[in-house]
Amino acid sequence: MKKTAVLALLVIMISACTNDTSSTTGNVTIKASAVSTTGKTSLTARSTVTSTVVITDFKINIGNIKFEVDEQDEMHDTDPSHEDVKLNGPFLLDLLDPGKTLSQIITSVNIPNAKYEEIKFKFAPSTAVGDMNGKSYLIKGTVDGKPFEVWSAKEVELEMDFNDPTKDFMVNSNDLSLNIKIQLDAIMVKITDLAKQGLLVDTDGDGTIEISTNDDDGHHDLGELIRDLLENETHLDDKD
Repeated sequence: MKKTAVLALLVIMISACTNDTSSTTGNVTIKASAVSTTGKTSLTARSTVTSTVVITDFKINIGNIKFEVDEQDEMHDTDPSHEDVKLNGPFLLDLLDPGKTLSQIITSVNIPNAKYEEIKFKFAPSTAVGDMNGKSYLIKGTVDGKPFEVWSAKEVELEMDFNDPTKDFMVNSNDLSLNIKIQLDAIMVKITDLAKQGLLVDTDGDGTIEISTNDDDGHHDLGELIRDLLENETHLDDKD
């Protein structure tokens, strides 16, 4: 009888566990896309008849991603272990690859239920073989028909939230999709403006105008300028 009672109790406990569908986490899918003000991938931009910027490649290497809980959320005080949800990469993306969709999935992950105020991304130099080796991001294209490259070998940390400062995102045992949108228009306008001023010069004569934070072609300050612009033109969106 005792064995029968014990077995019955175990069956009840297993059944209870199986029927417990409550969850303390939700699934968040993070995507990234390079867009123009029209919402489409932007490959060309003209500001004057005589100056044309064409962007053909835009690659980024994300070293890690961090979700930050809103300070007003109870999770912030009651469960400090979940205050920073960190994902380690690398996540290497080619945002203008014509063979891929506009919004490319970076990762999909379960994170604790809470109200989150922002996501932090760290662009880090890639160790992959190829043109991204040693670079955290790389933009290629032409300006007035001359090839140019914009890149950095430094880490770049971006604190991203929605354009609406009052808008956070809530994870409540649900599926959520977030899109990191990088506006290319401002970058193309800046490159066009620099070209019009005669500031983009192929100093070393290798056939490519290099604008990097490493001072290639003597354009260190311009490289820092565009890196800051890249940070300012990157935002979160809950739509593709």
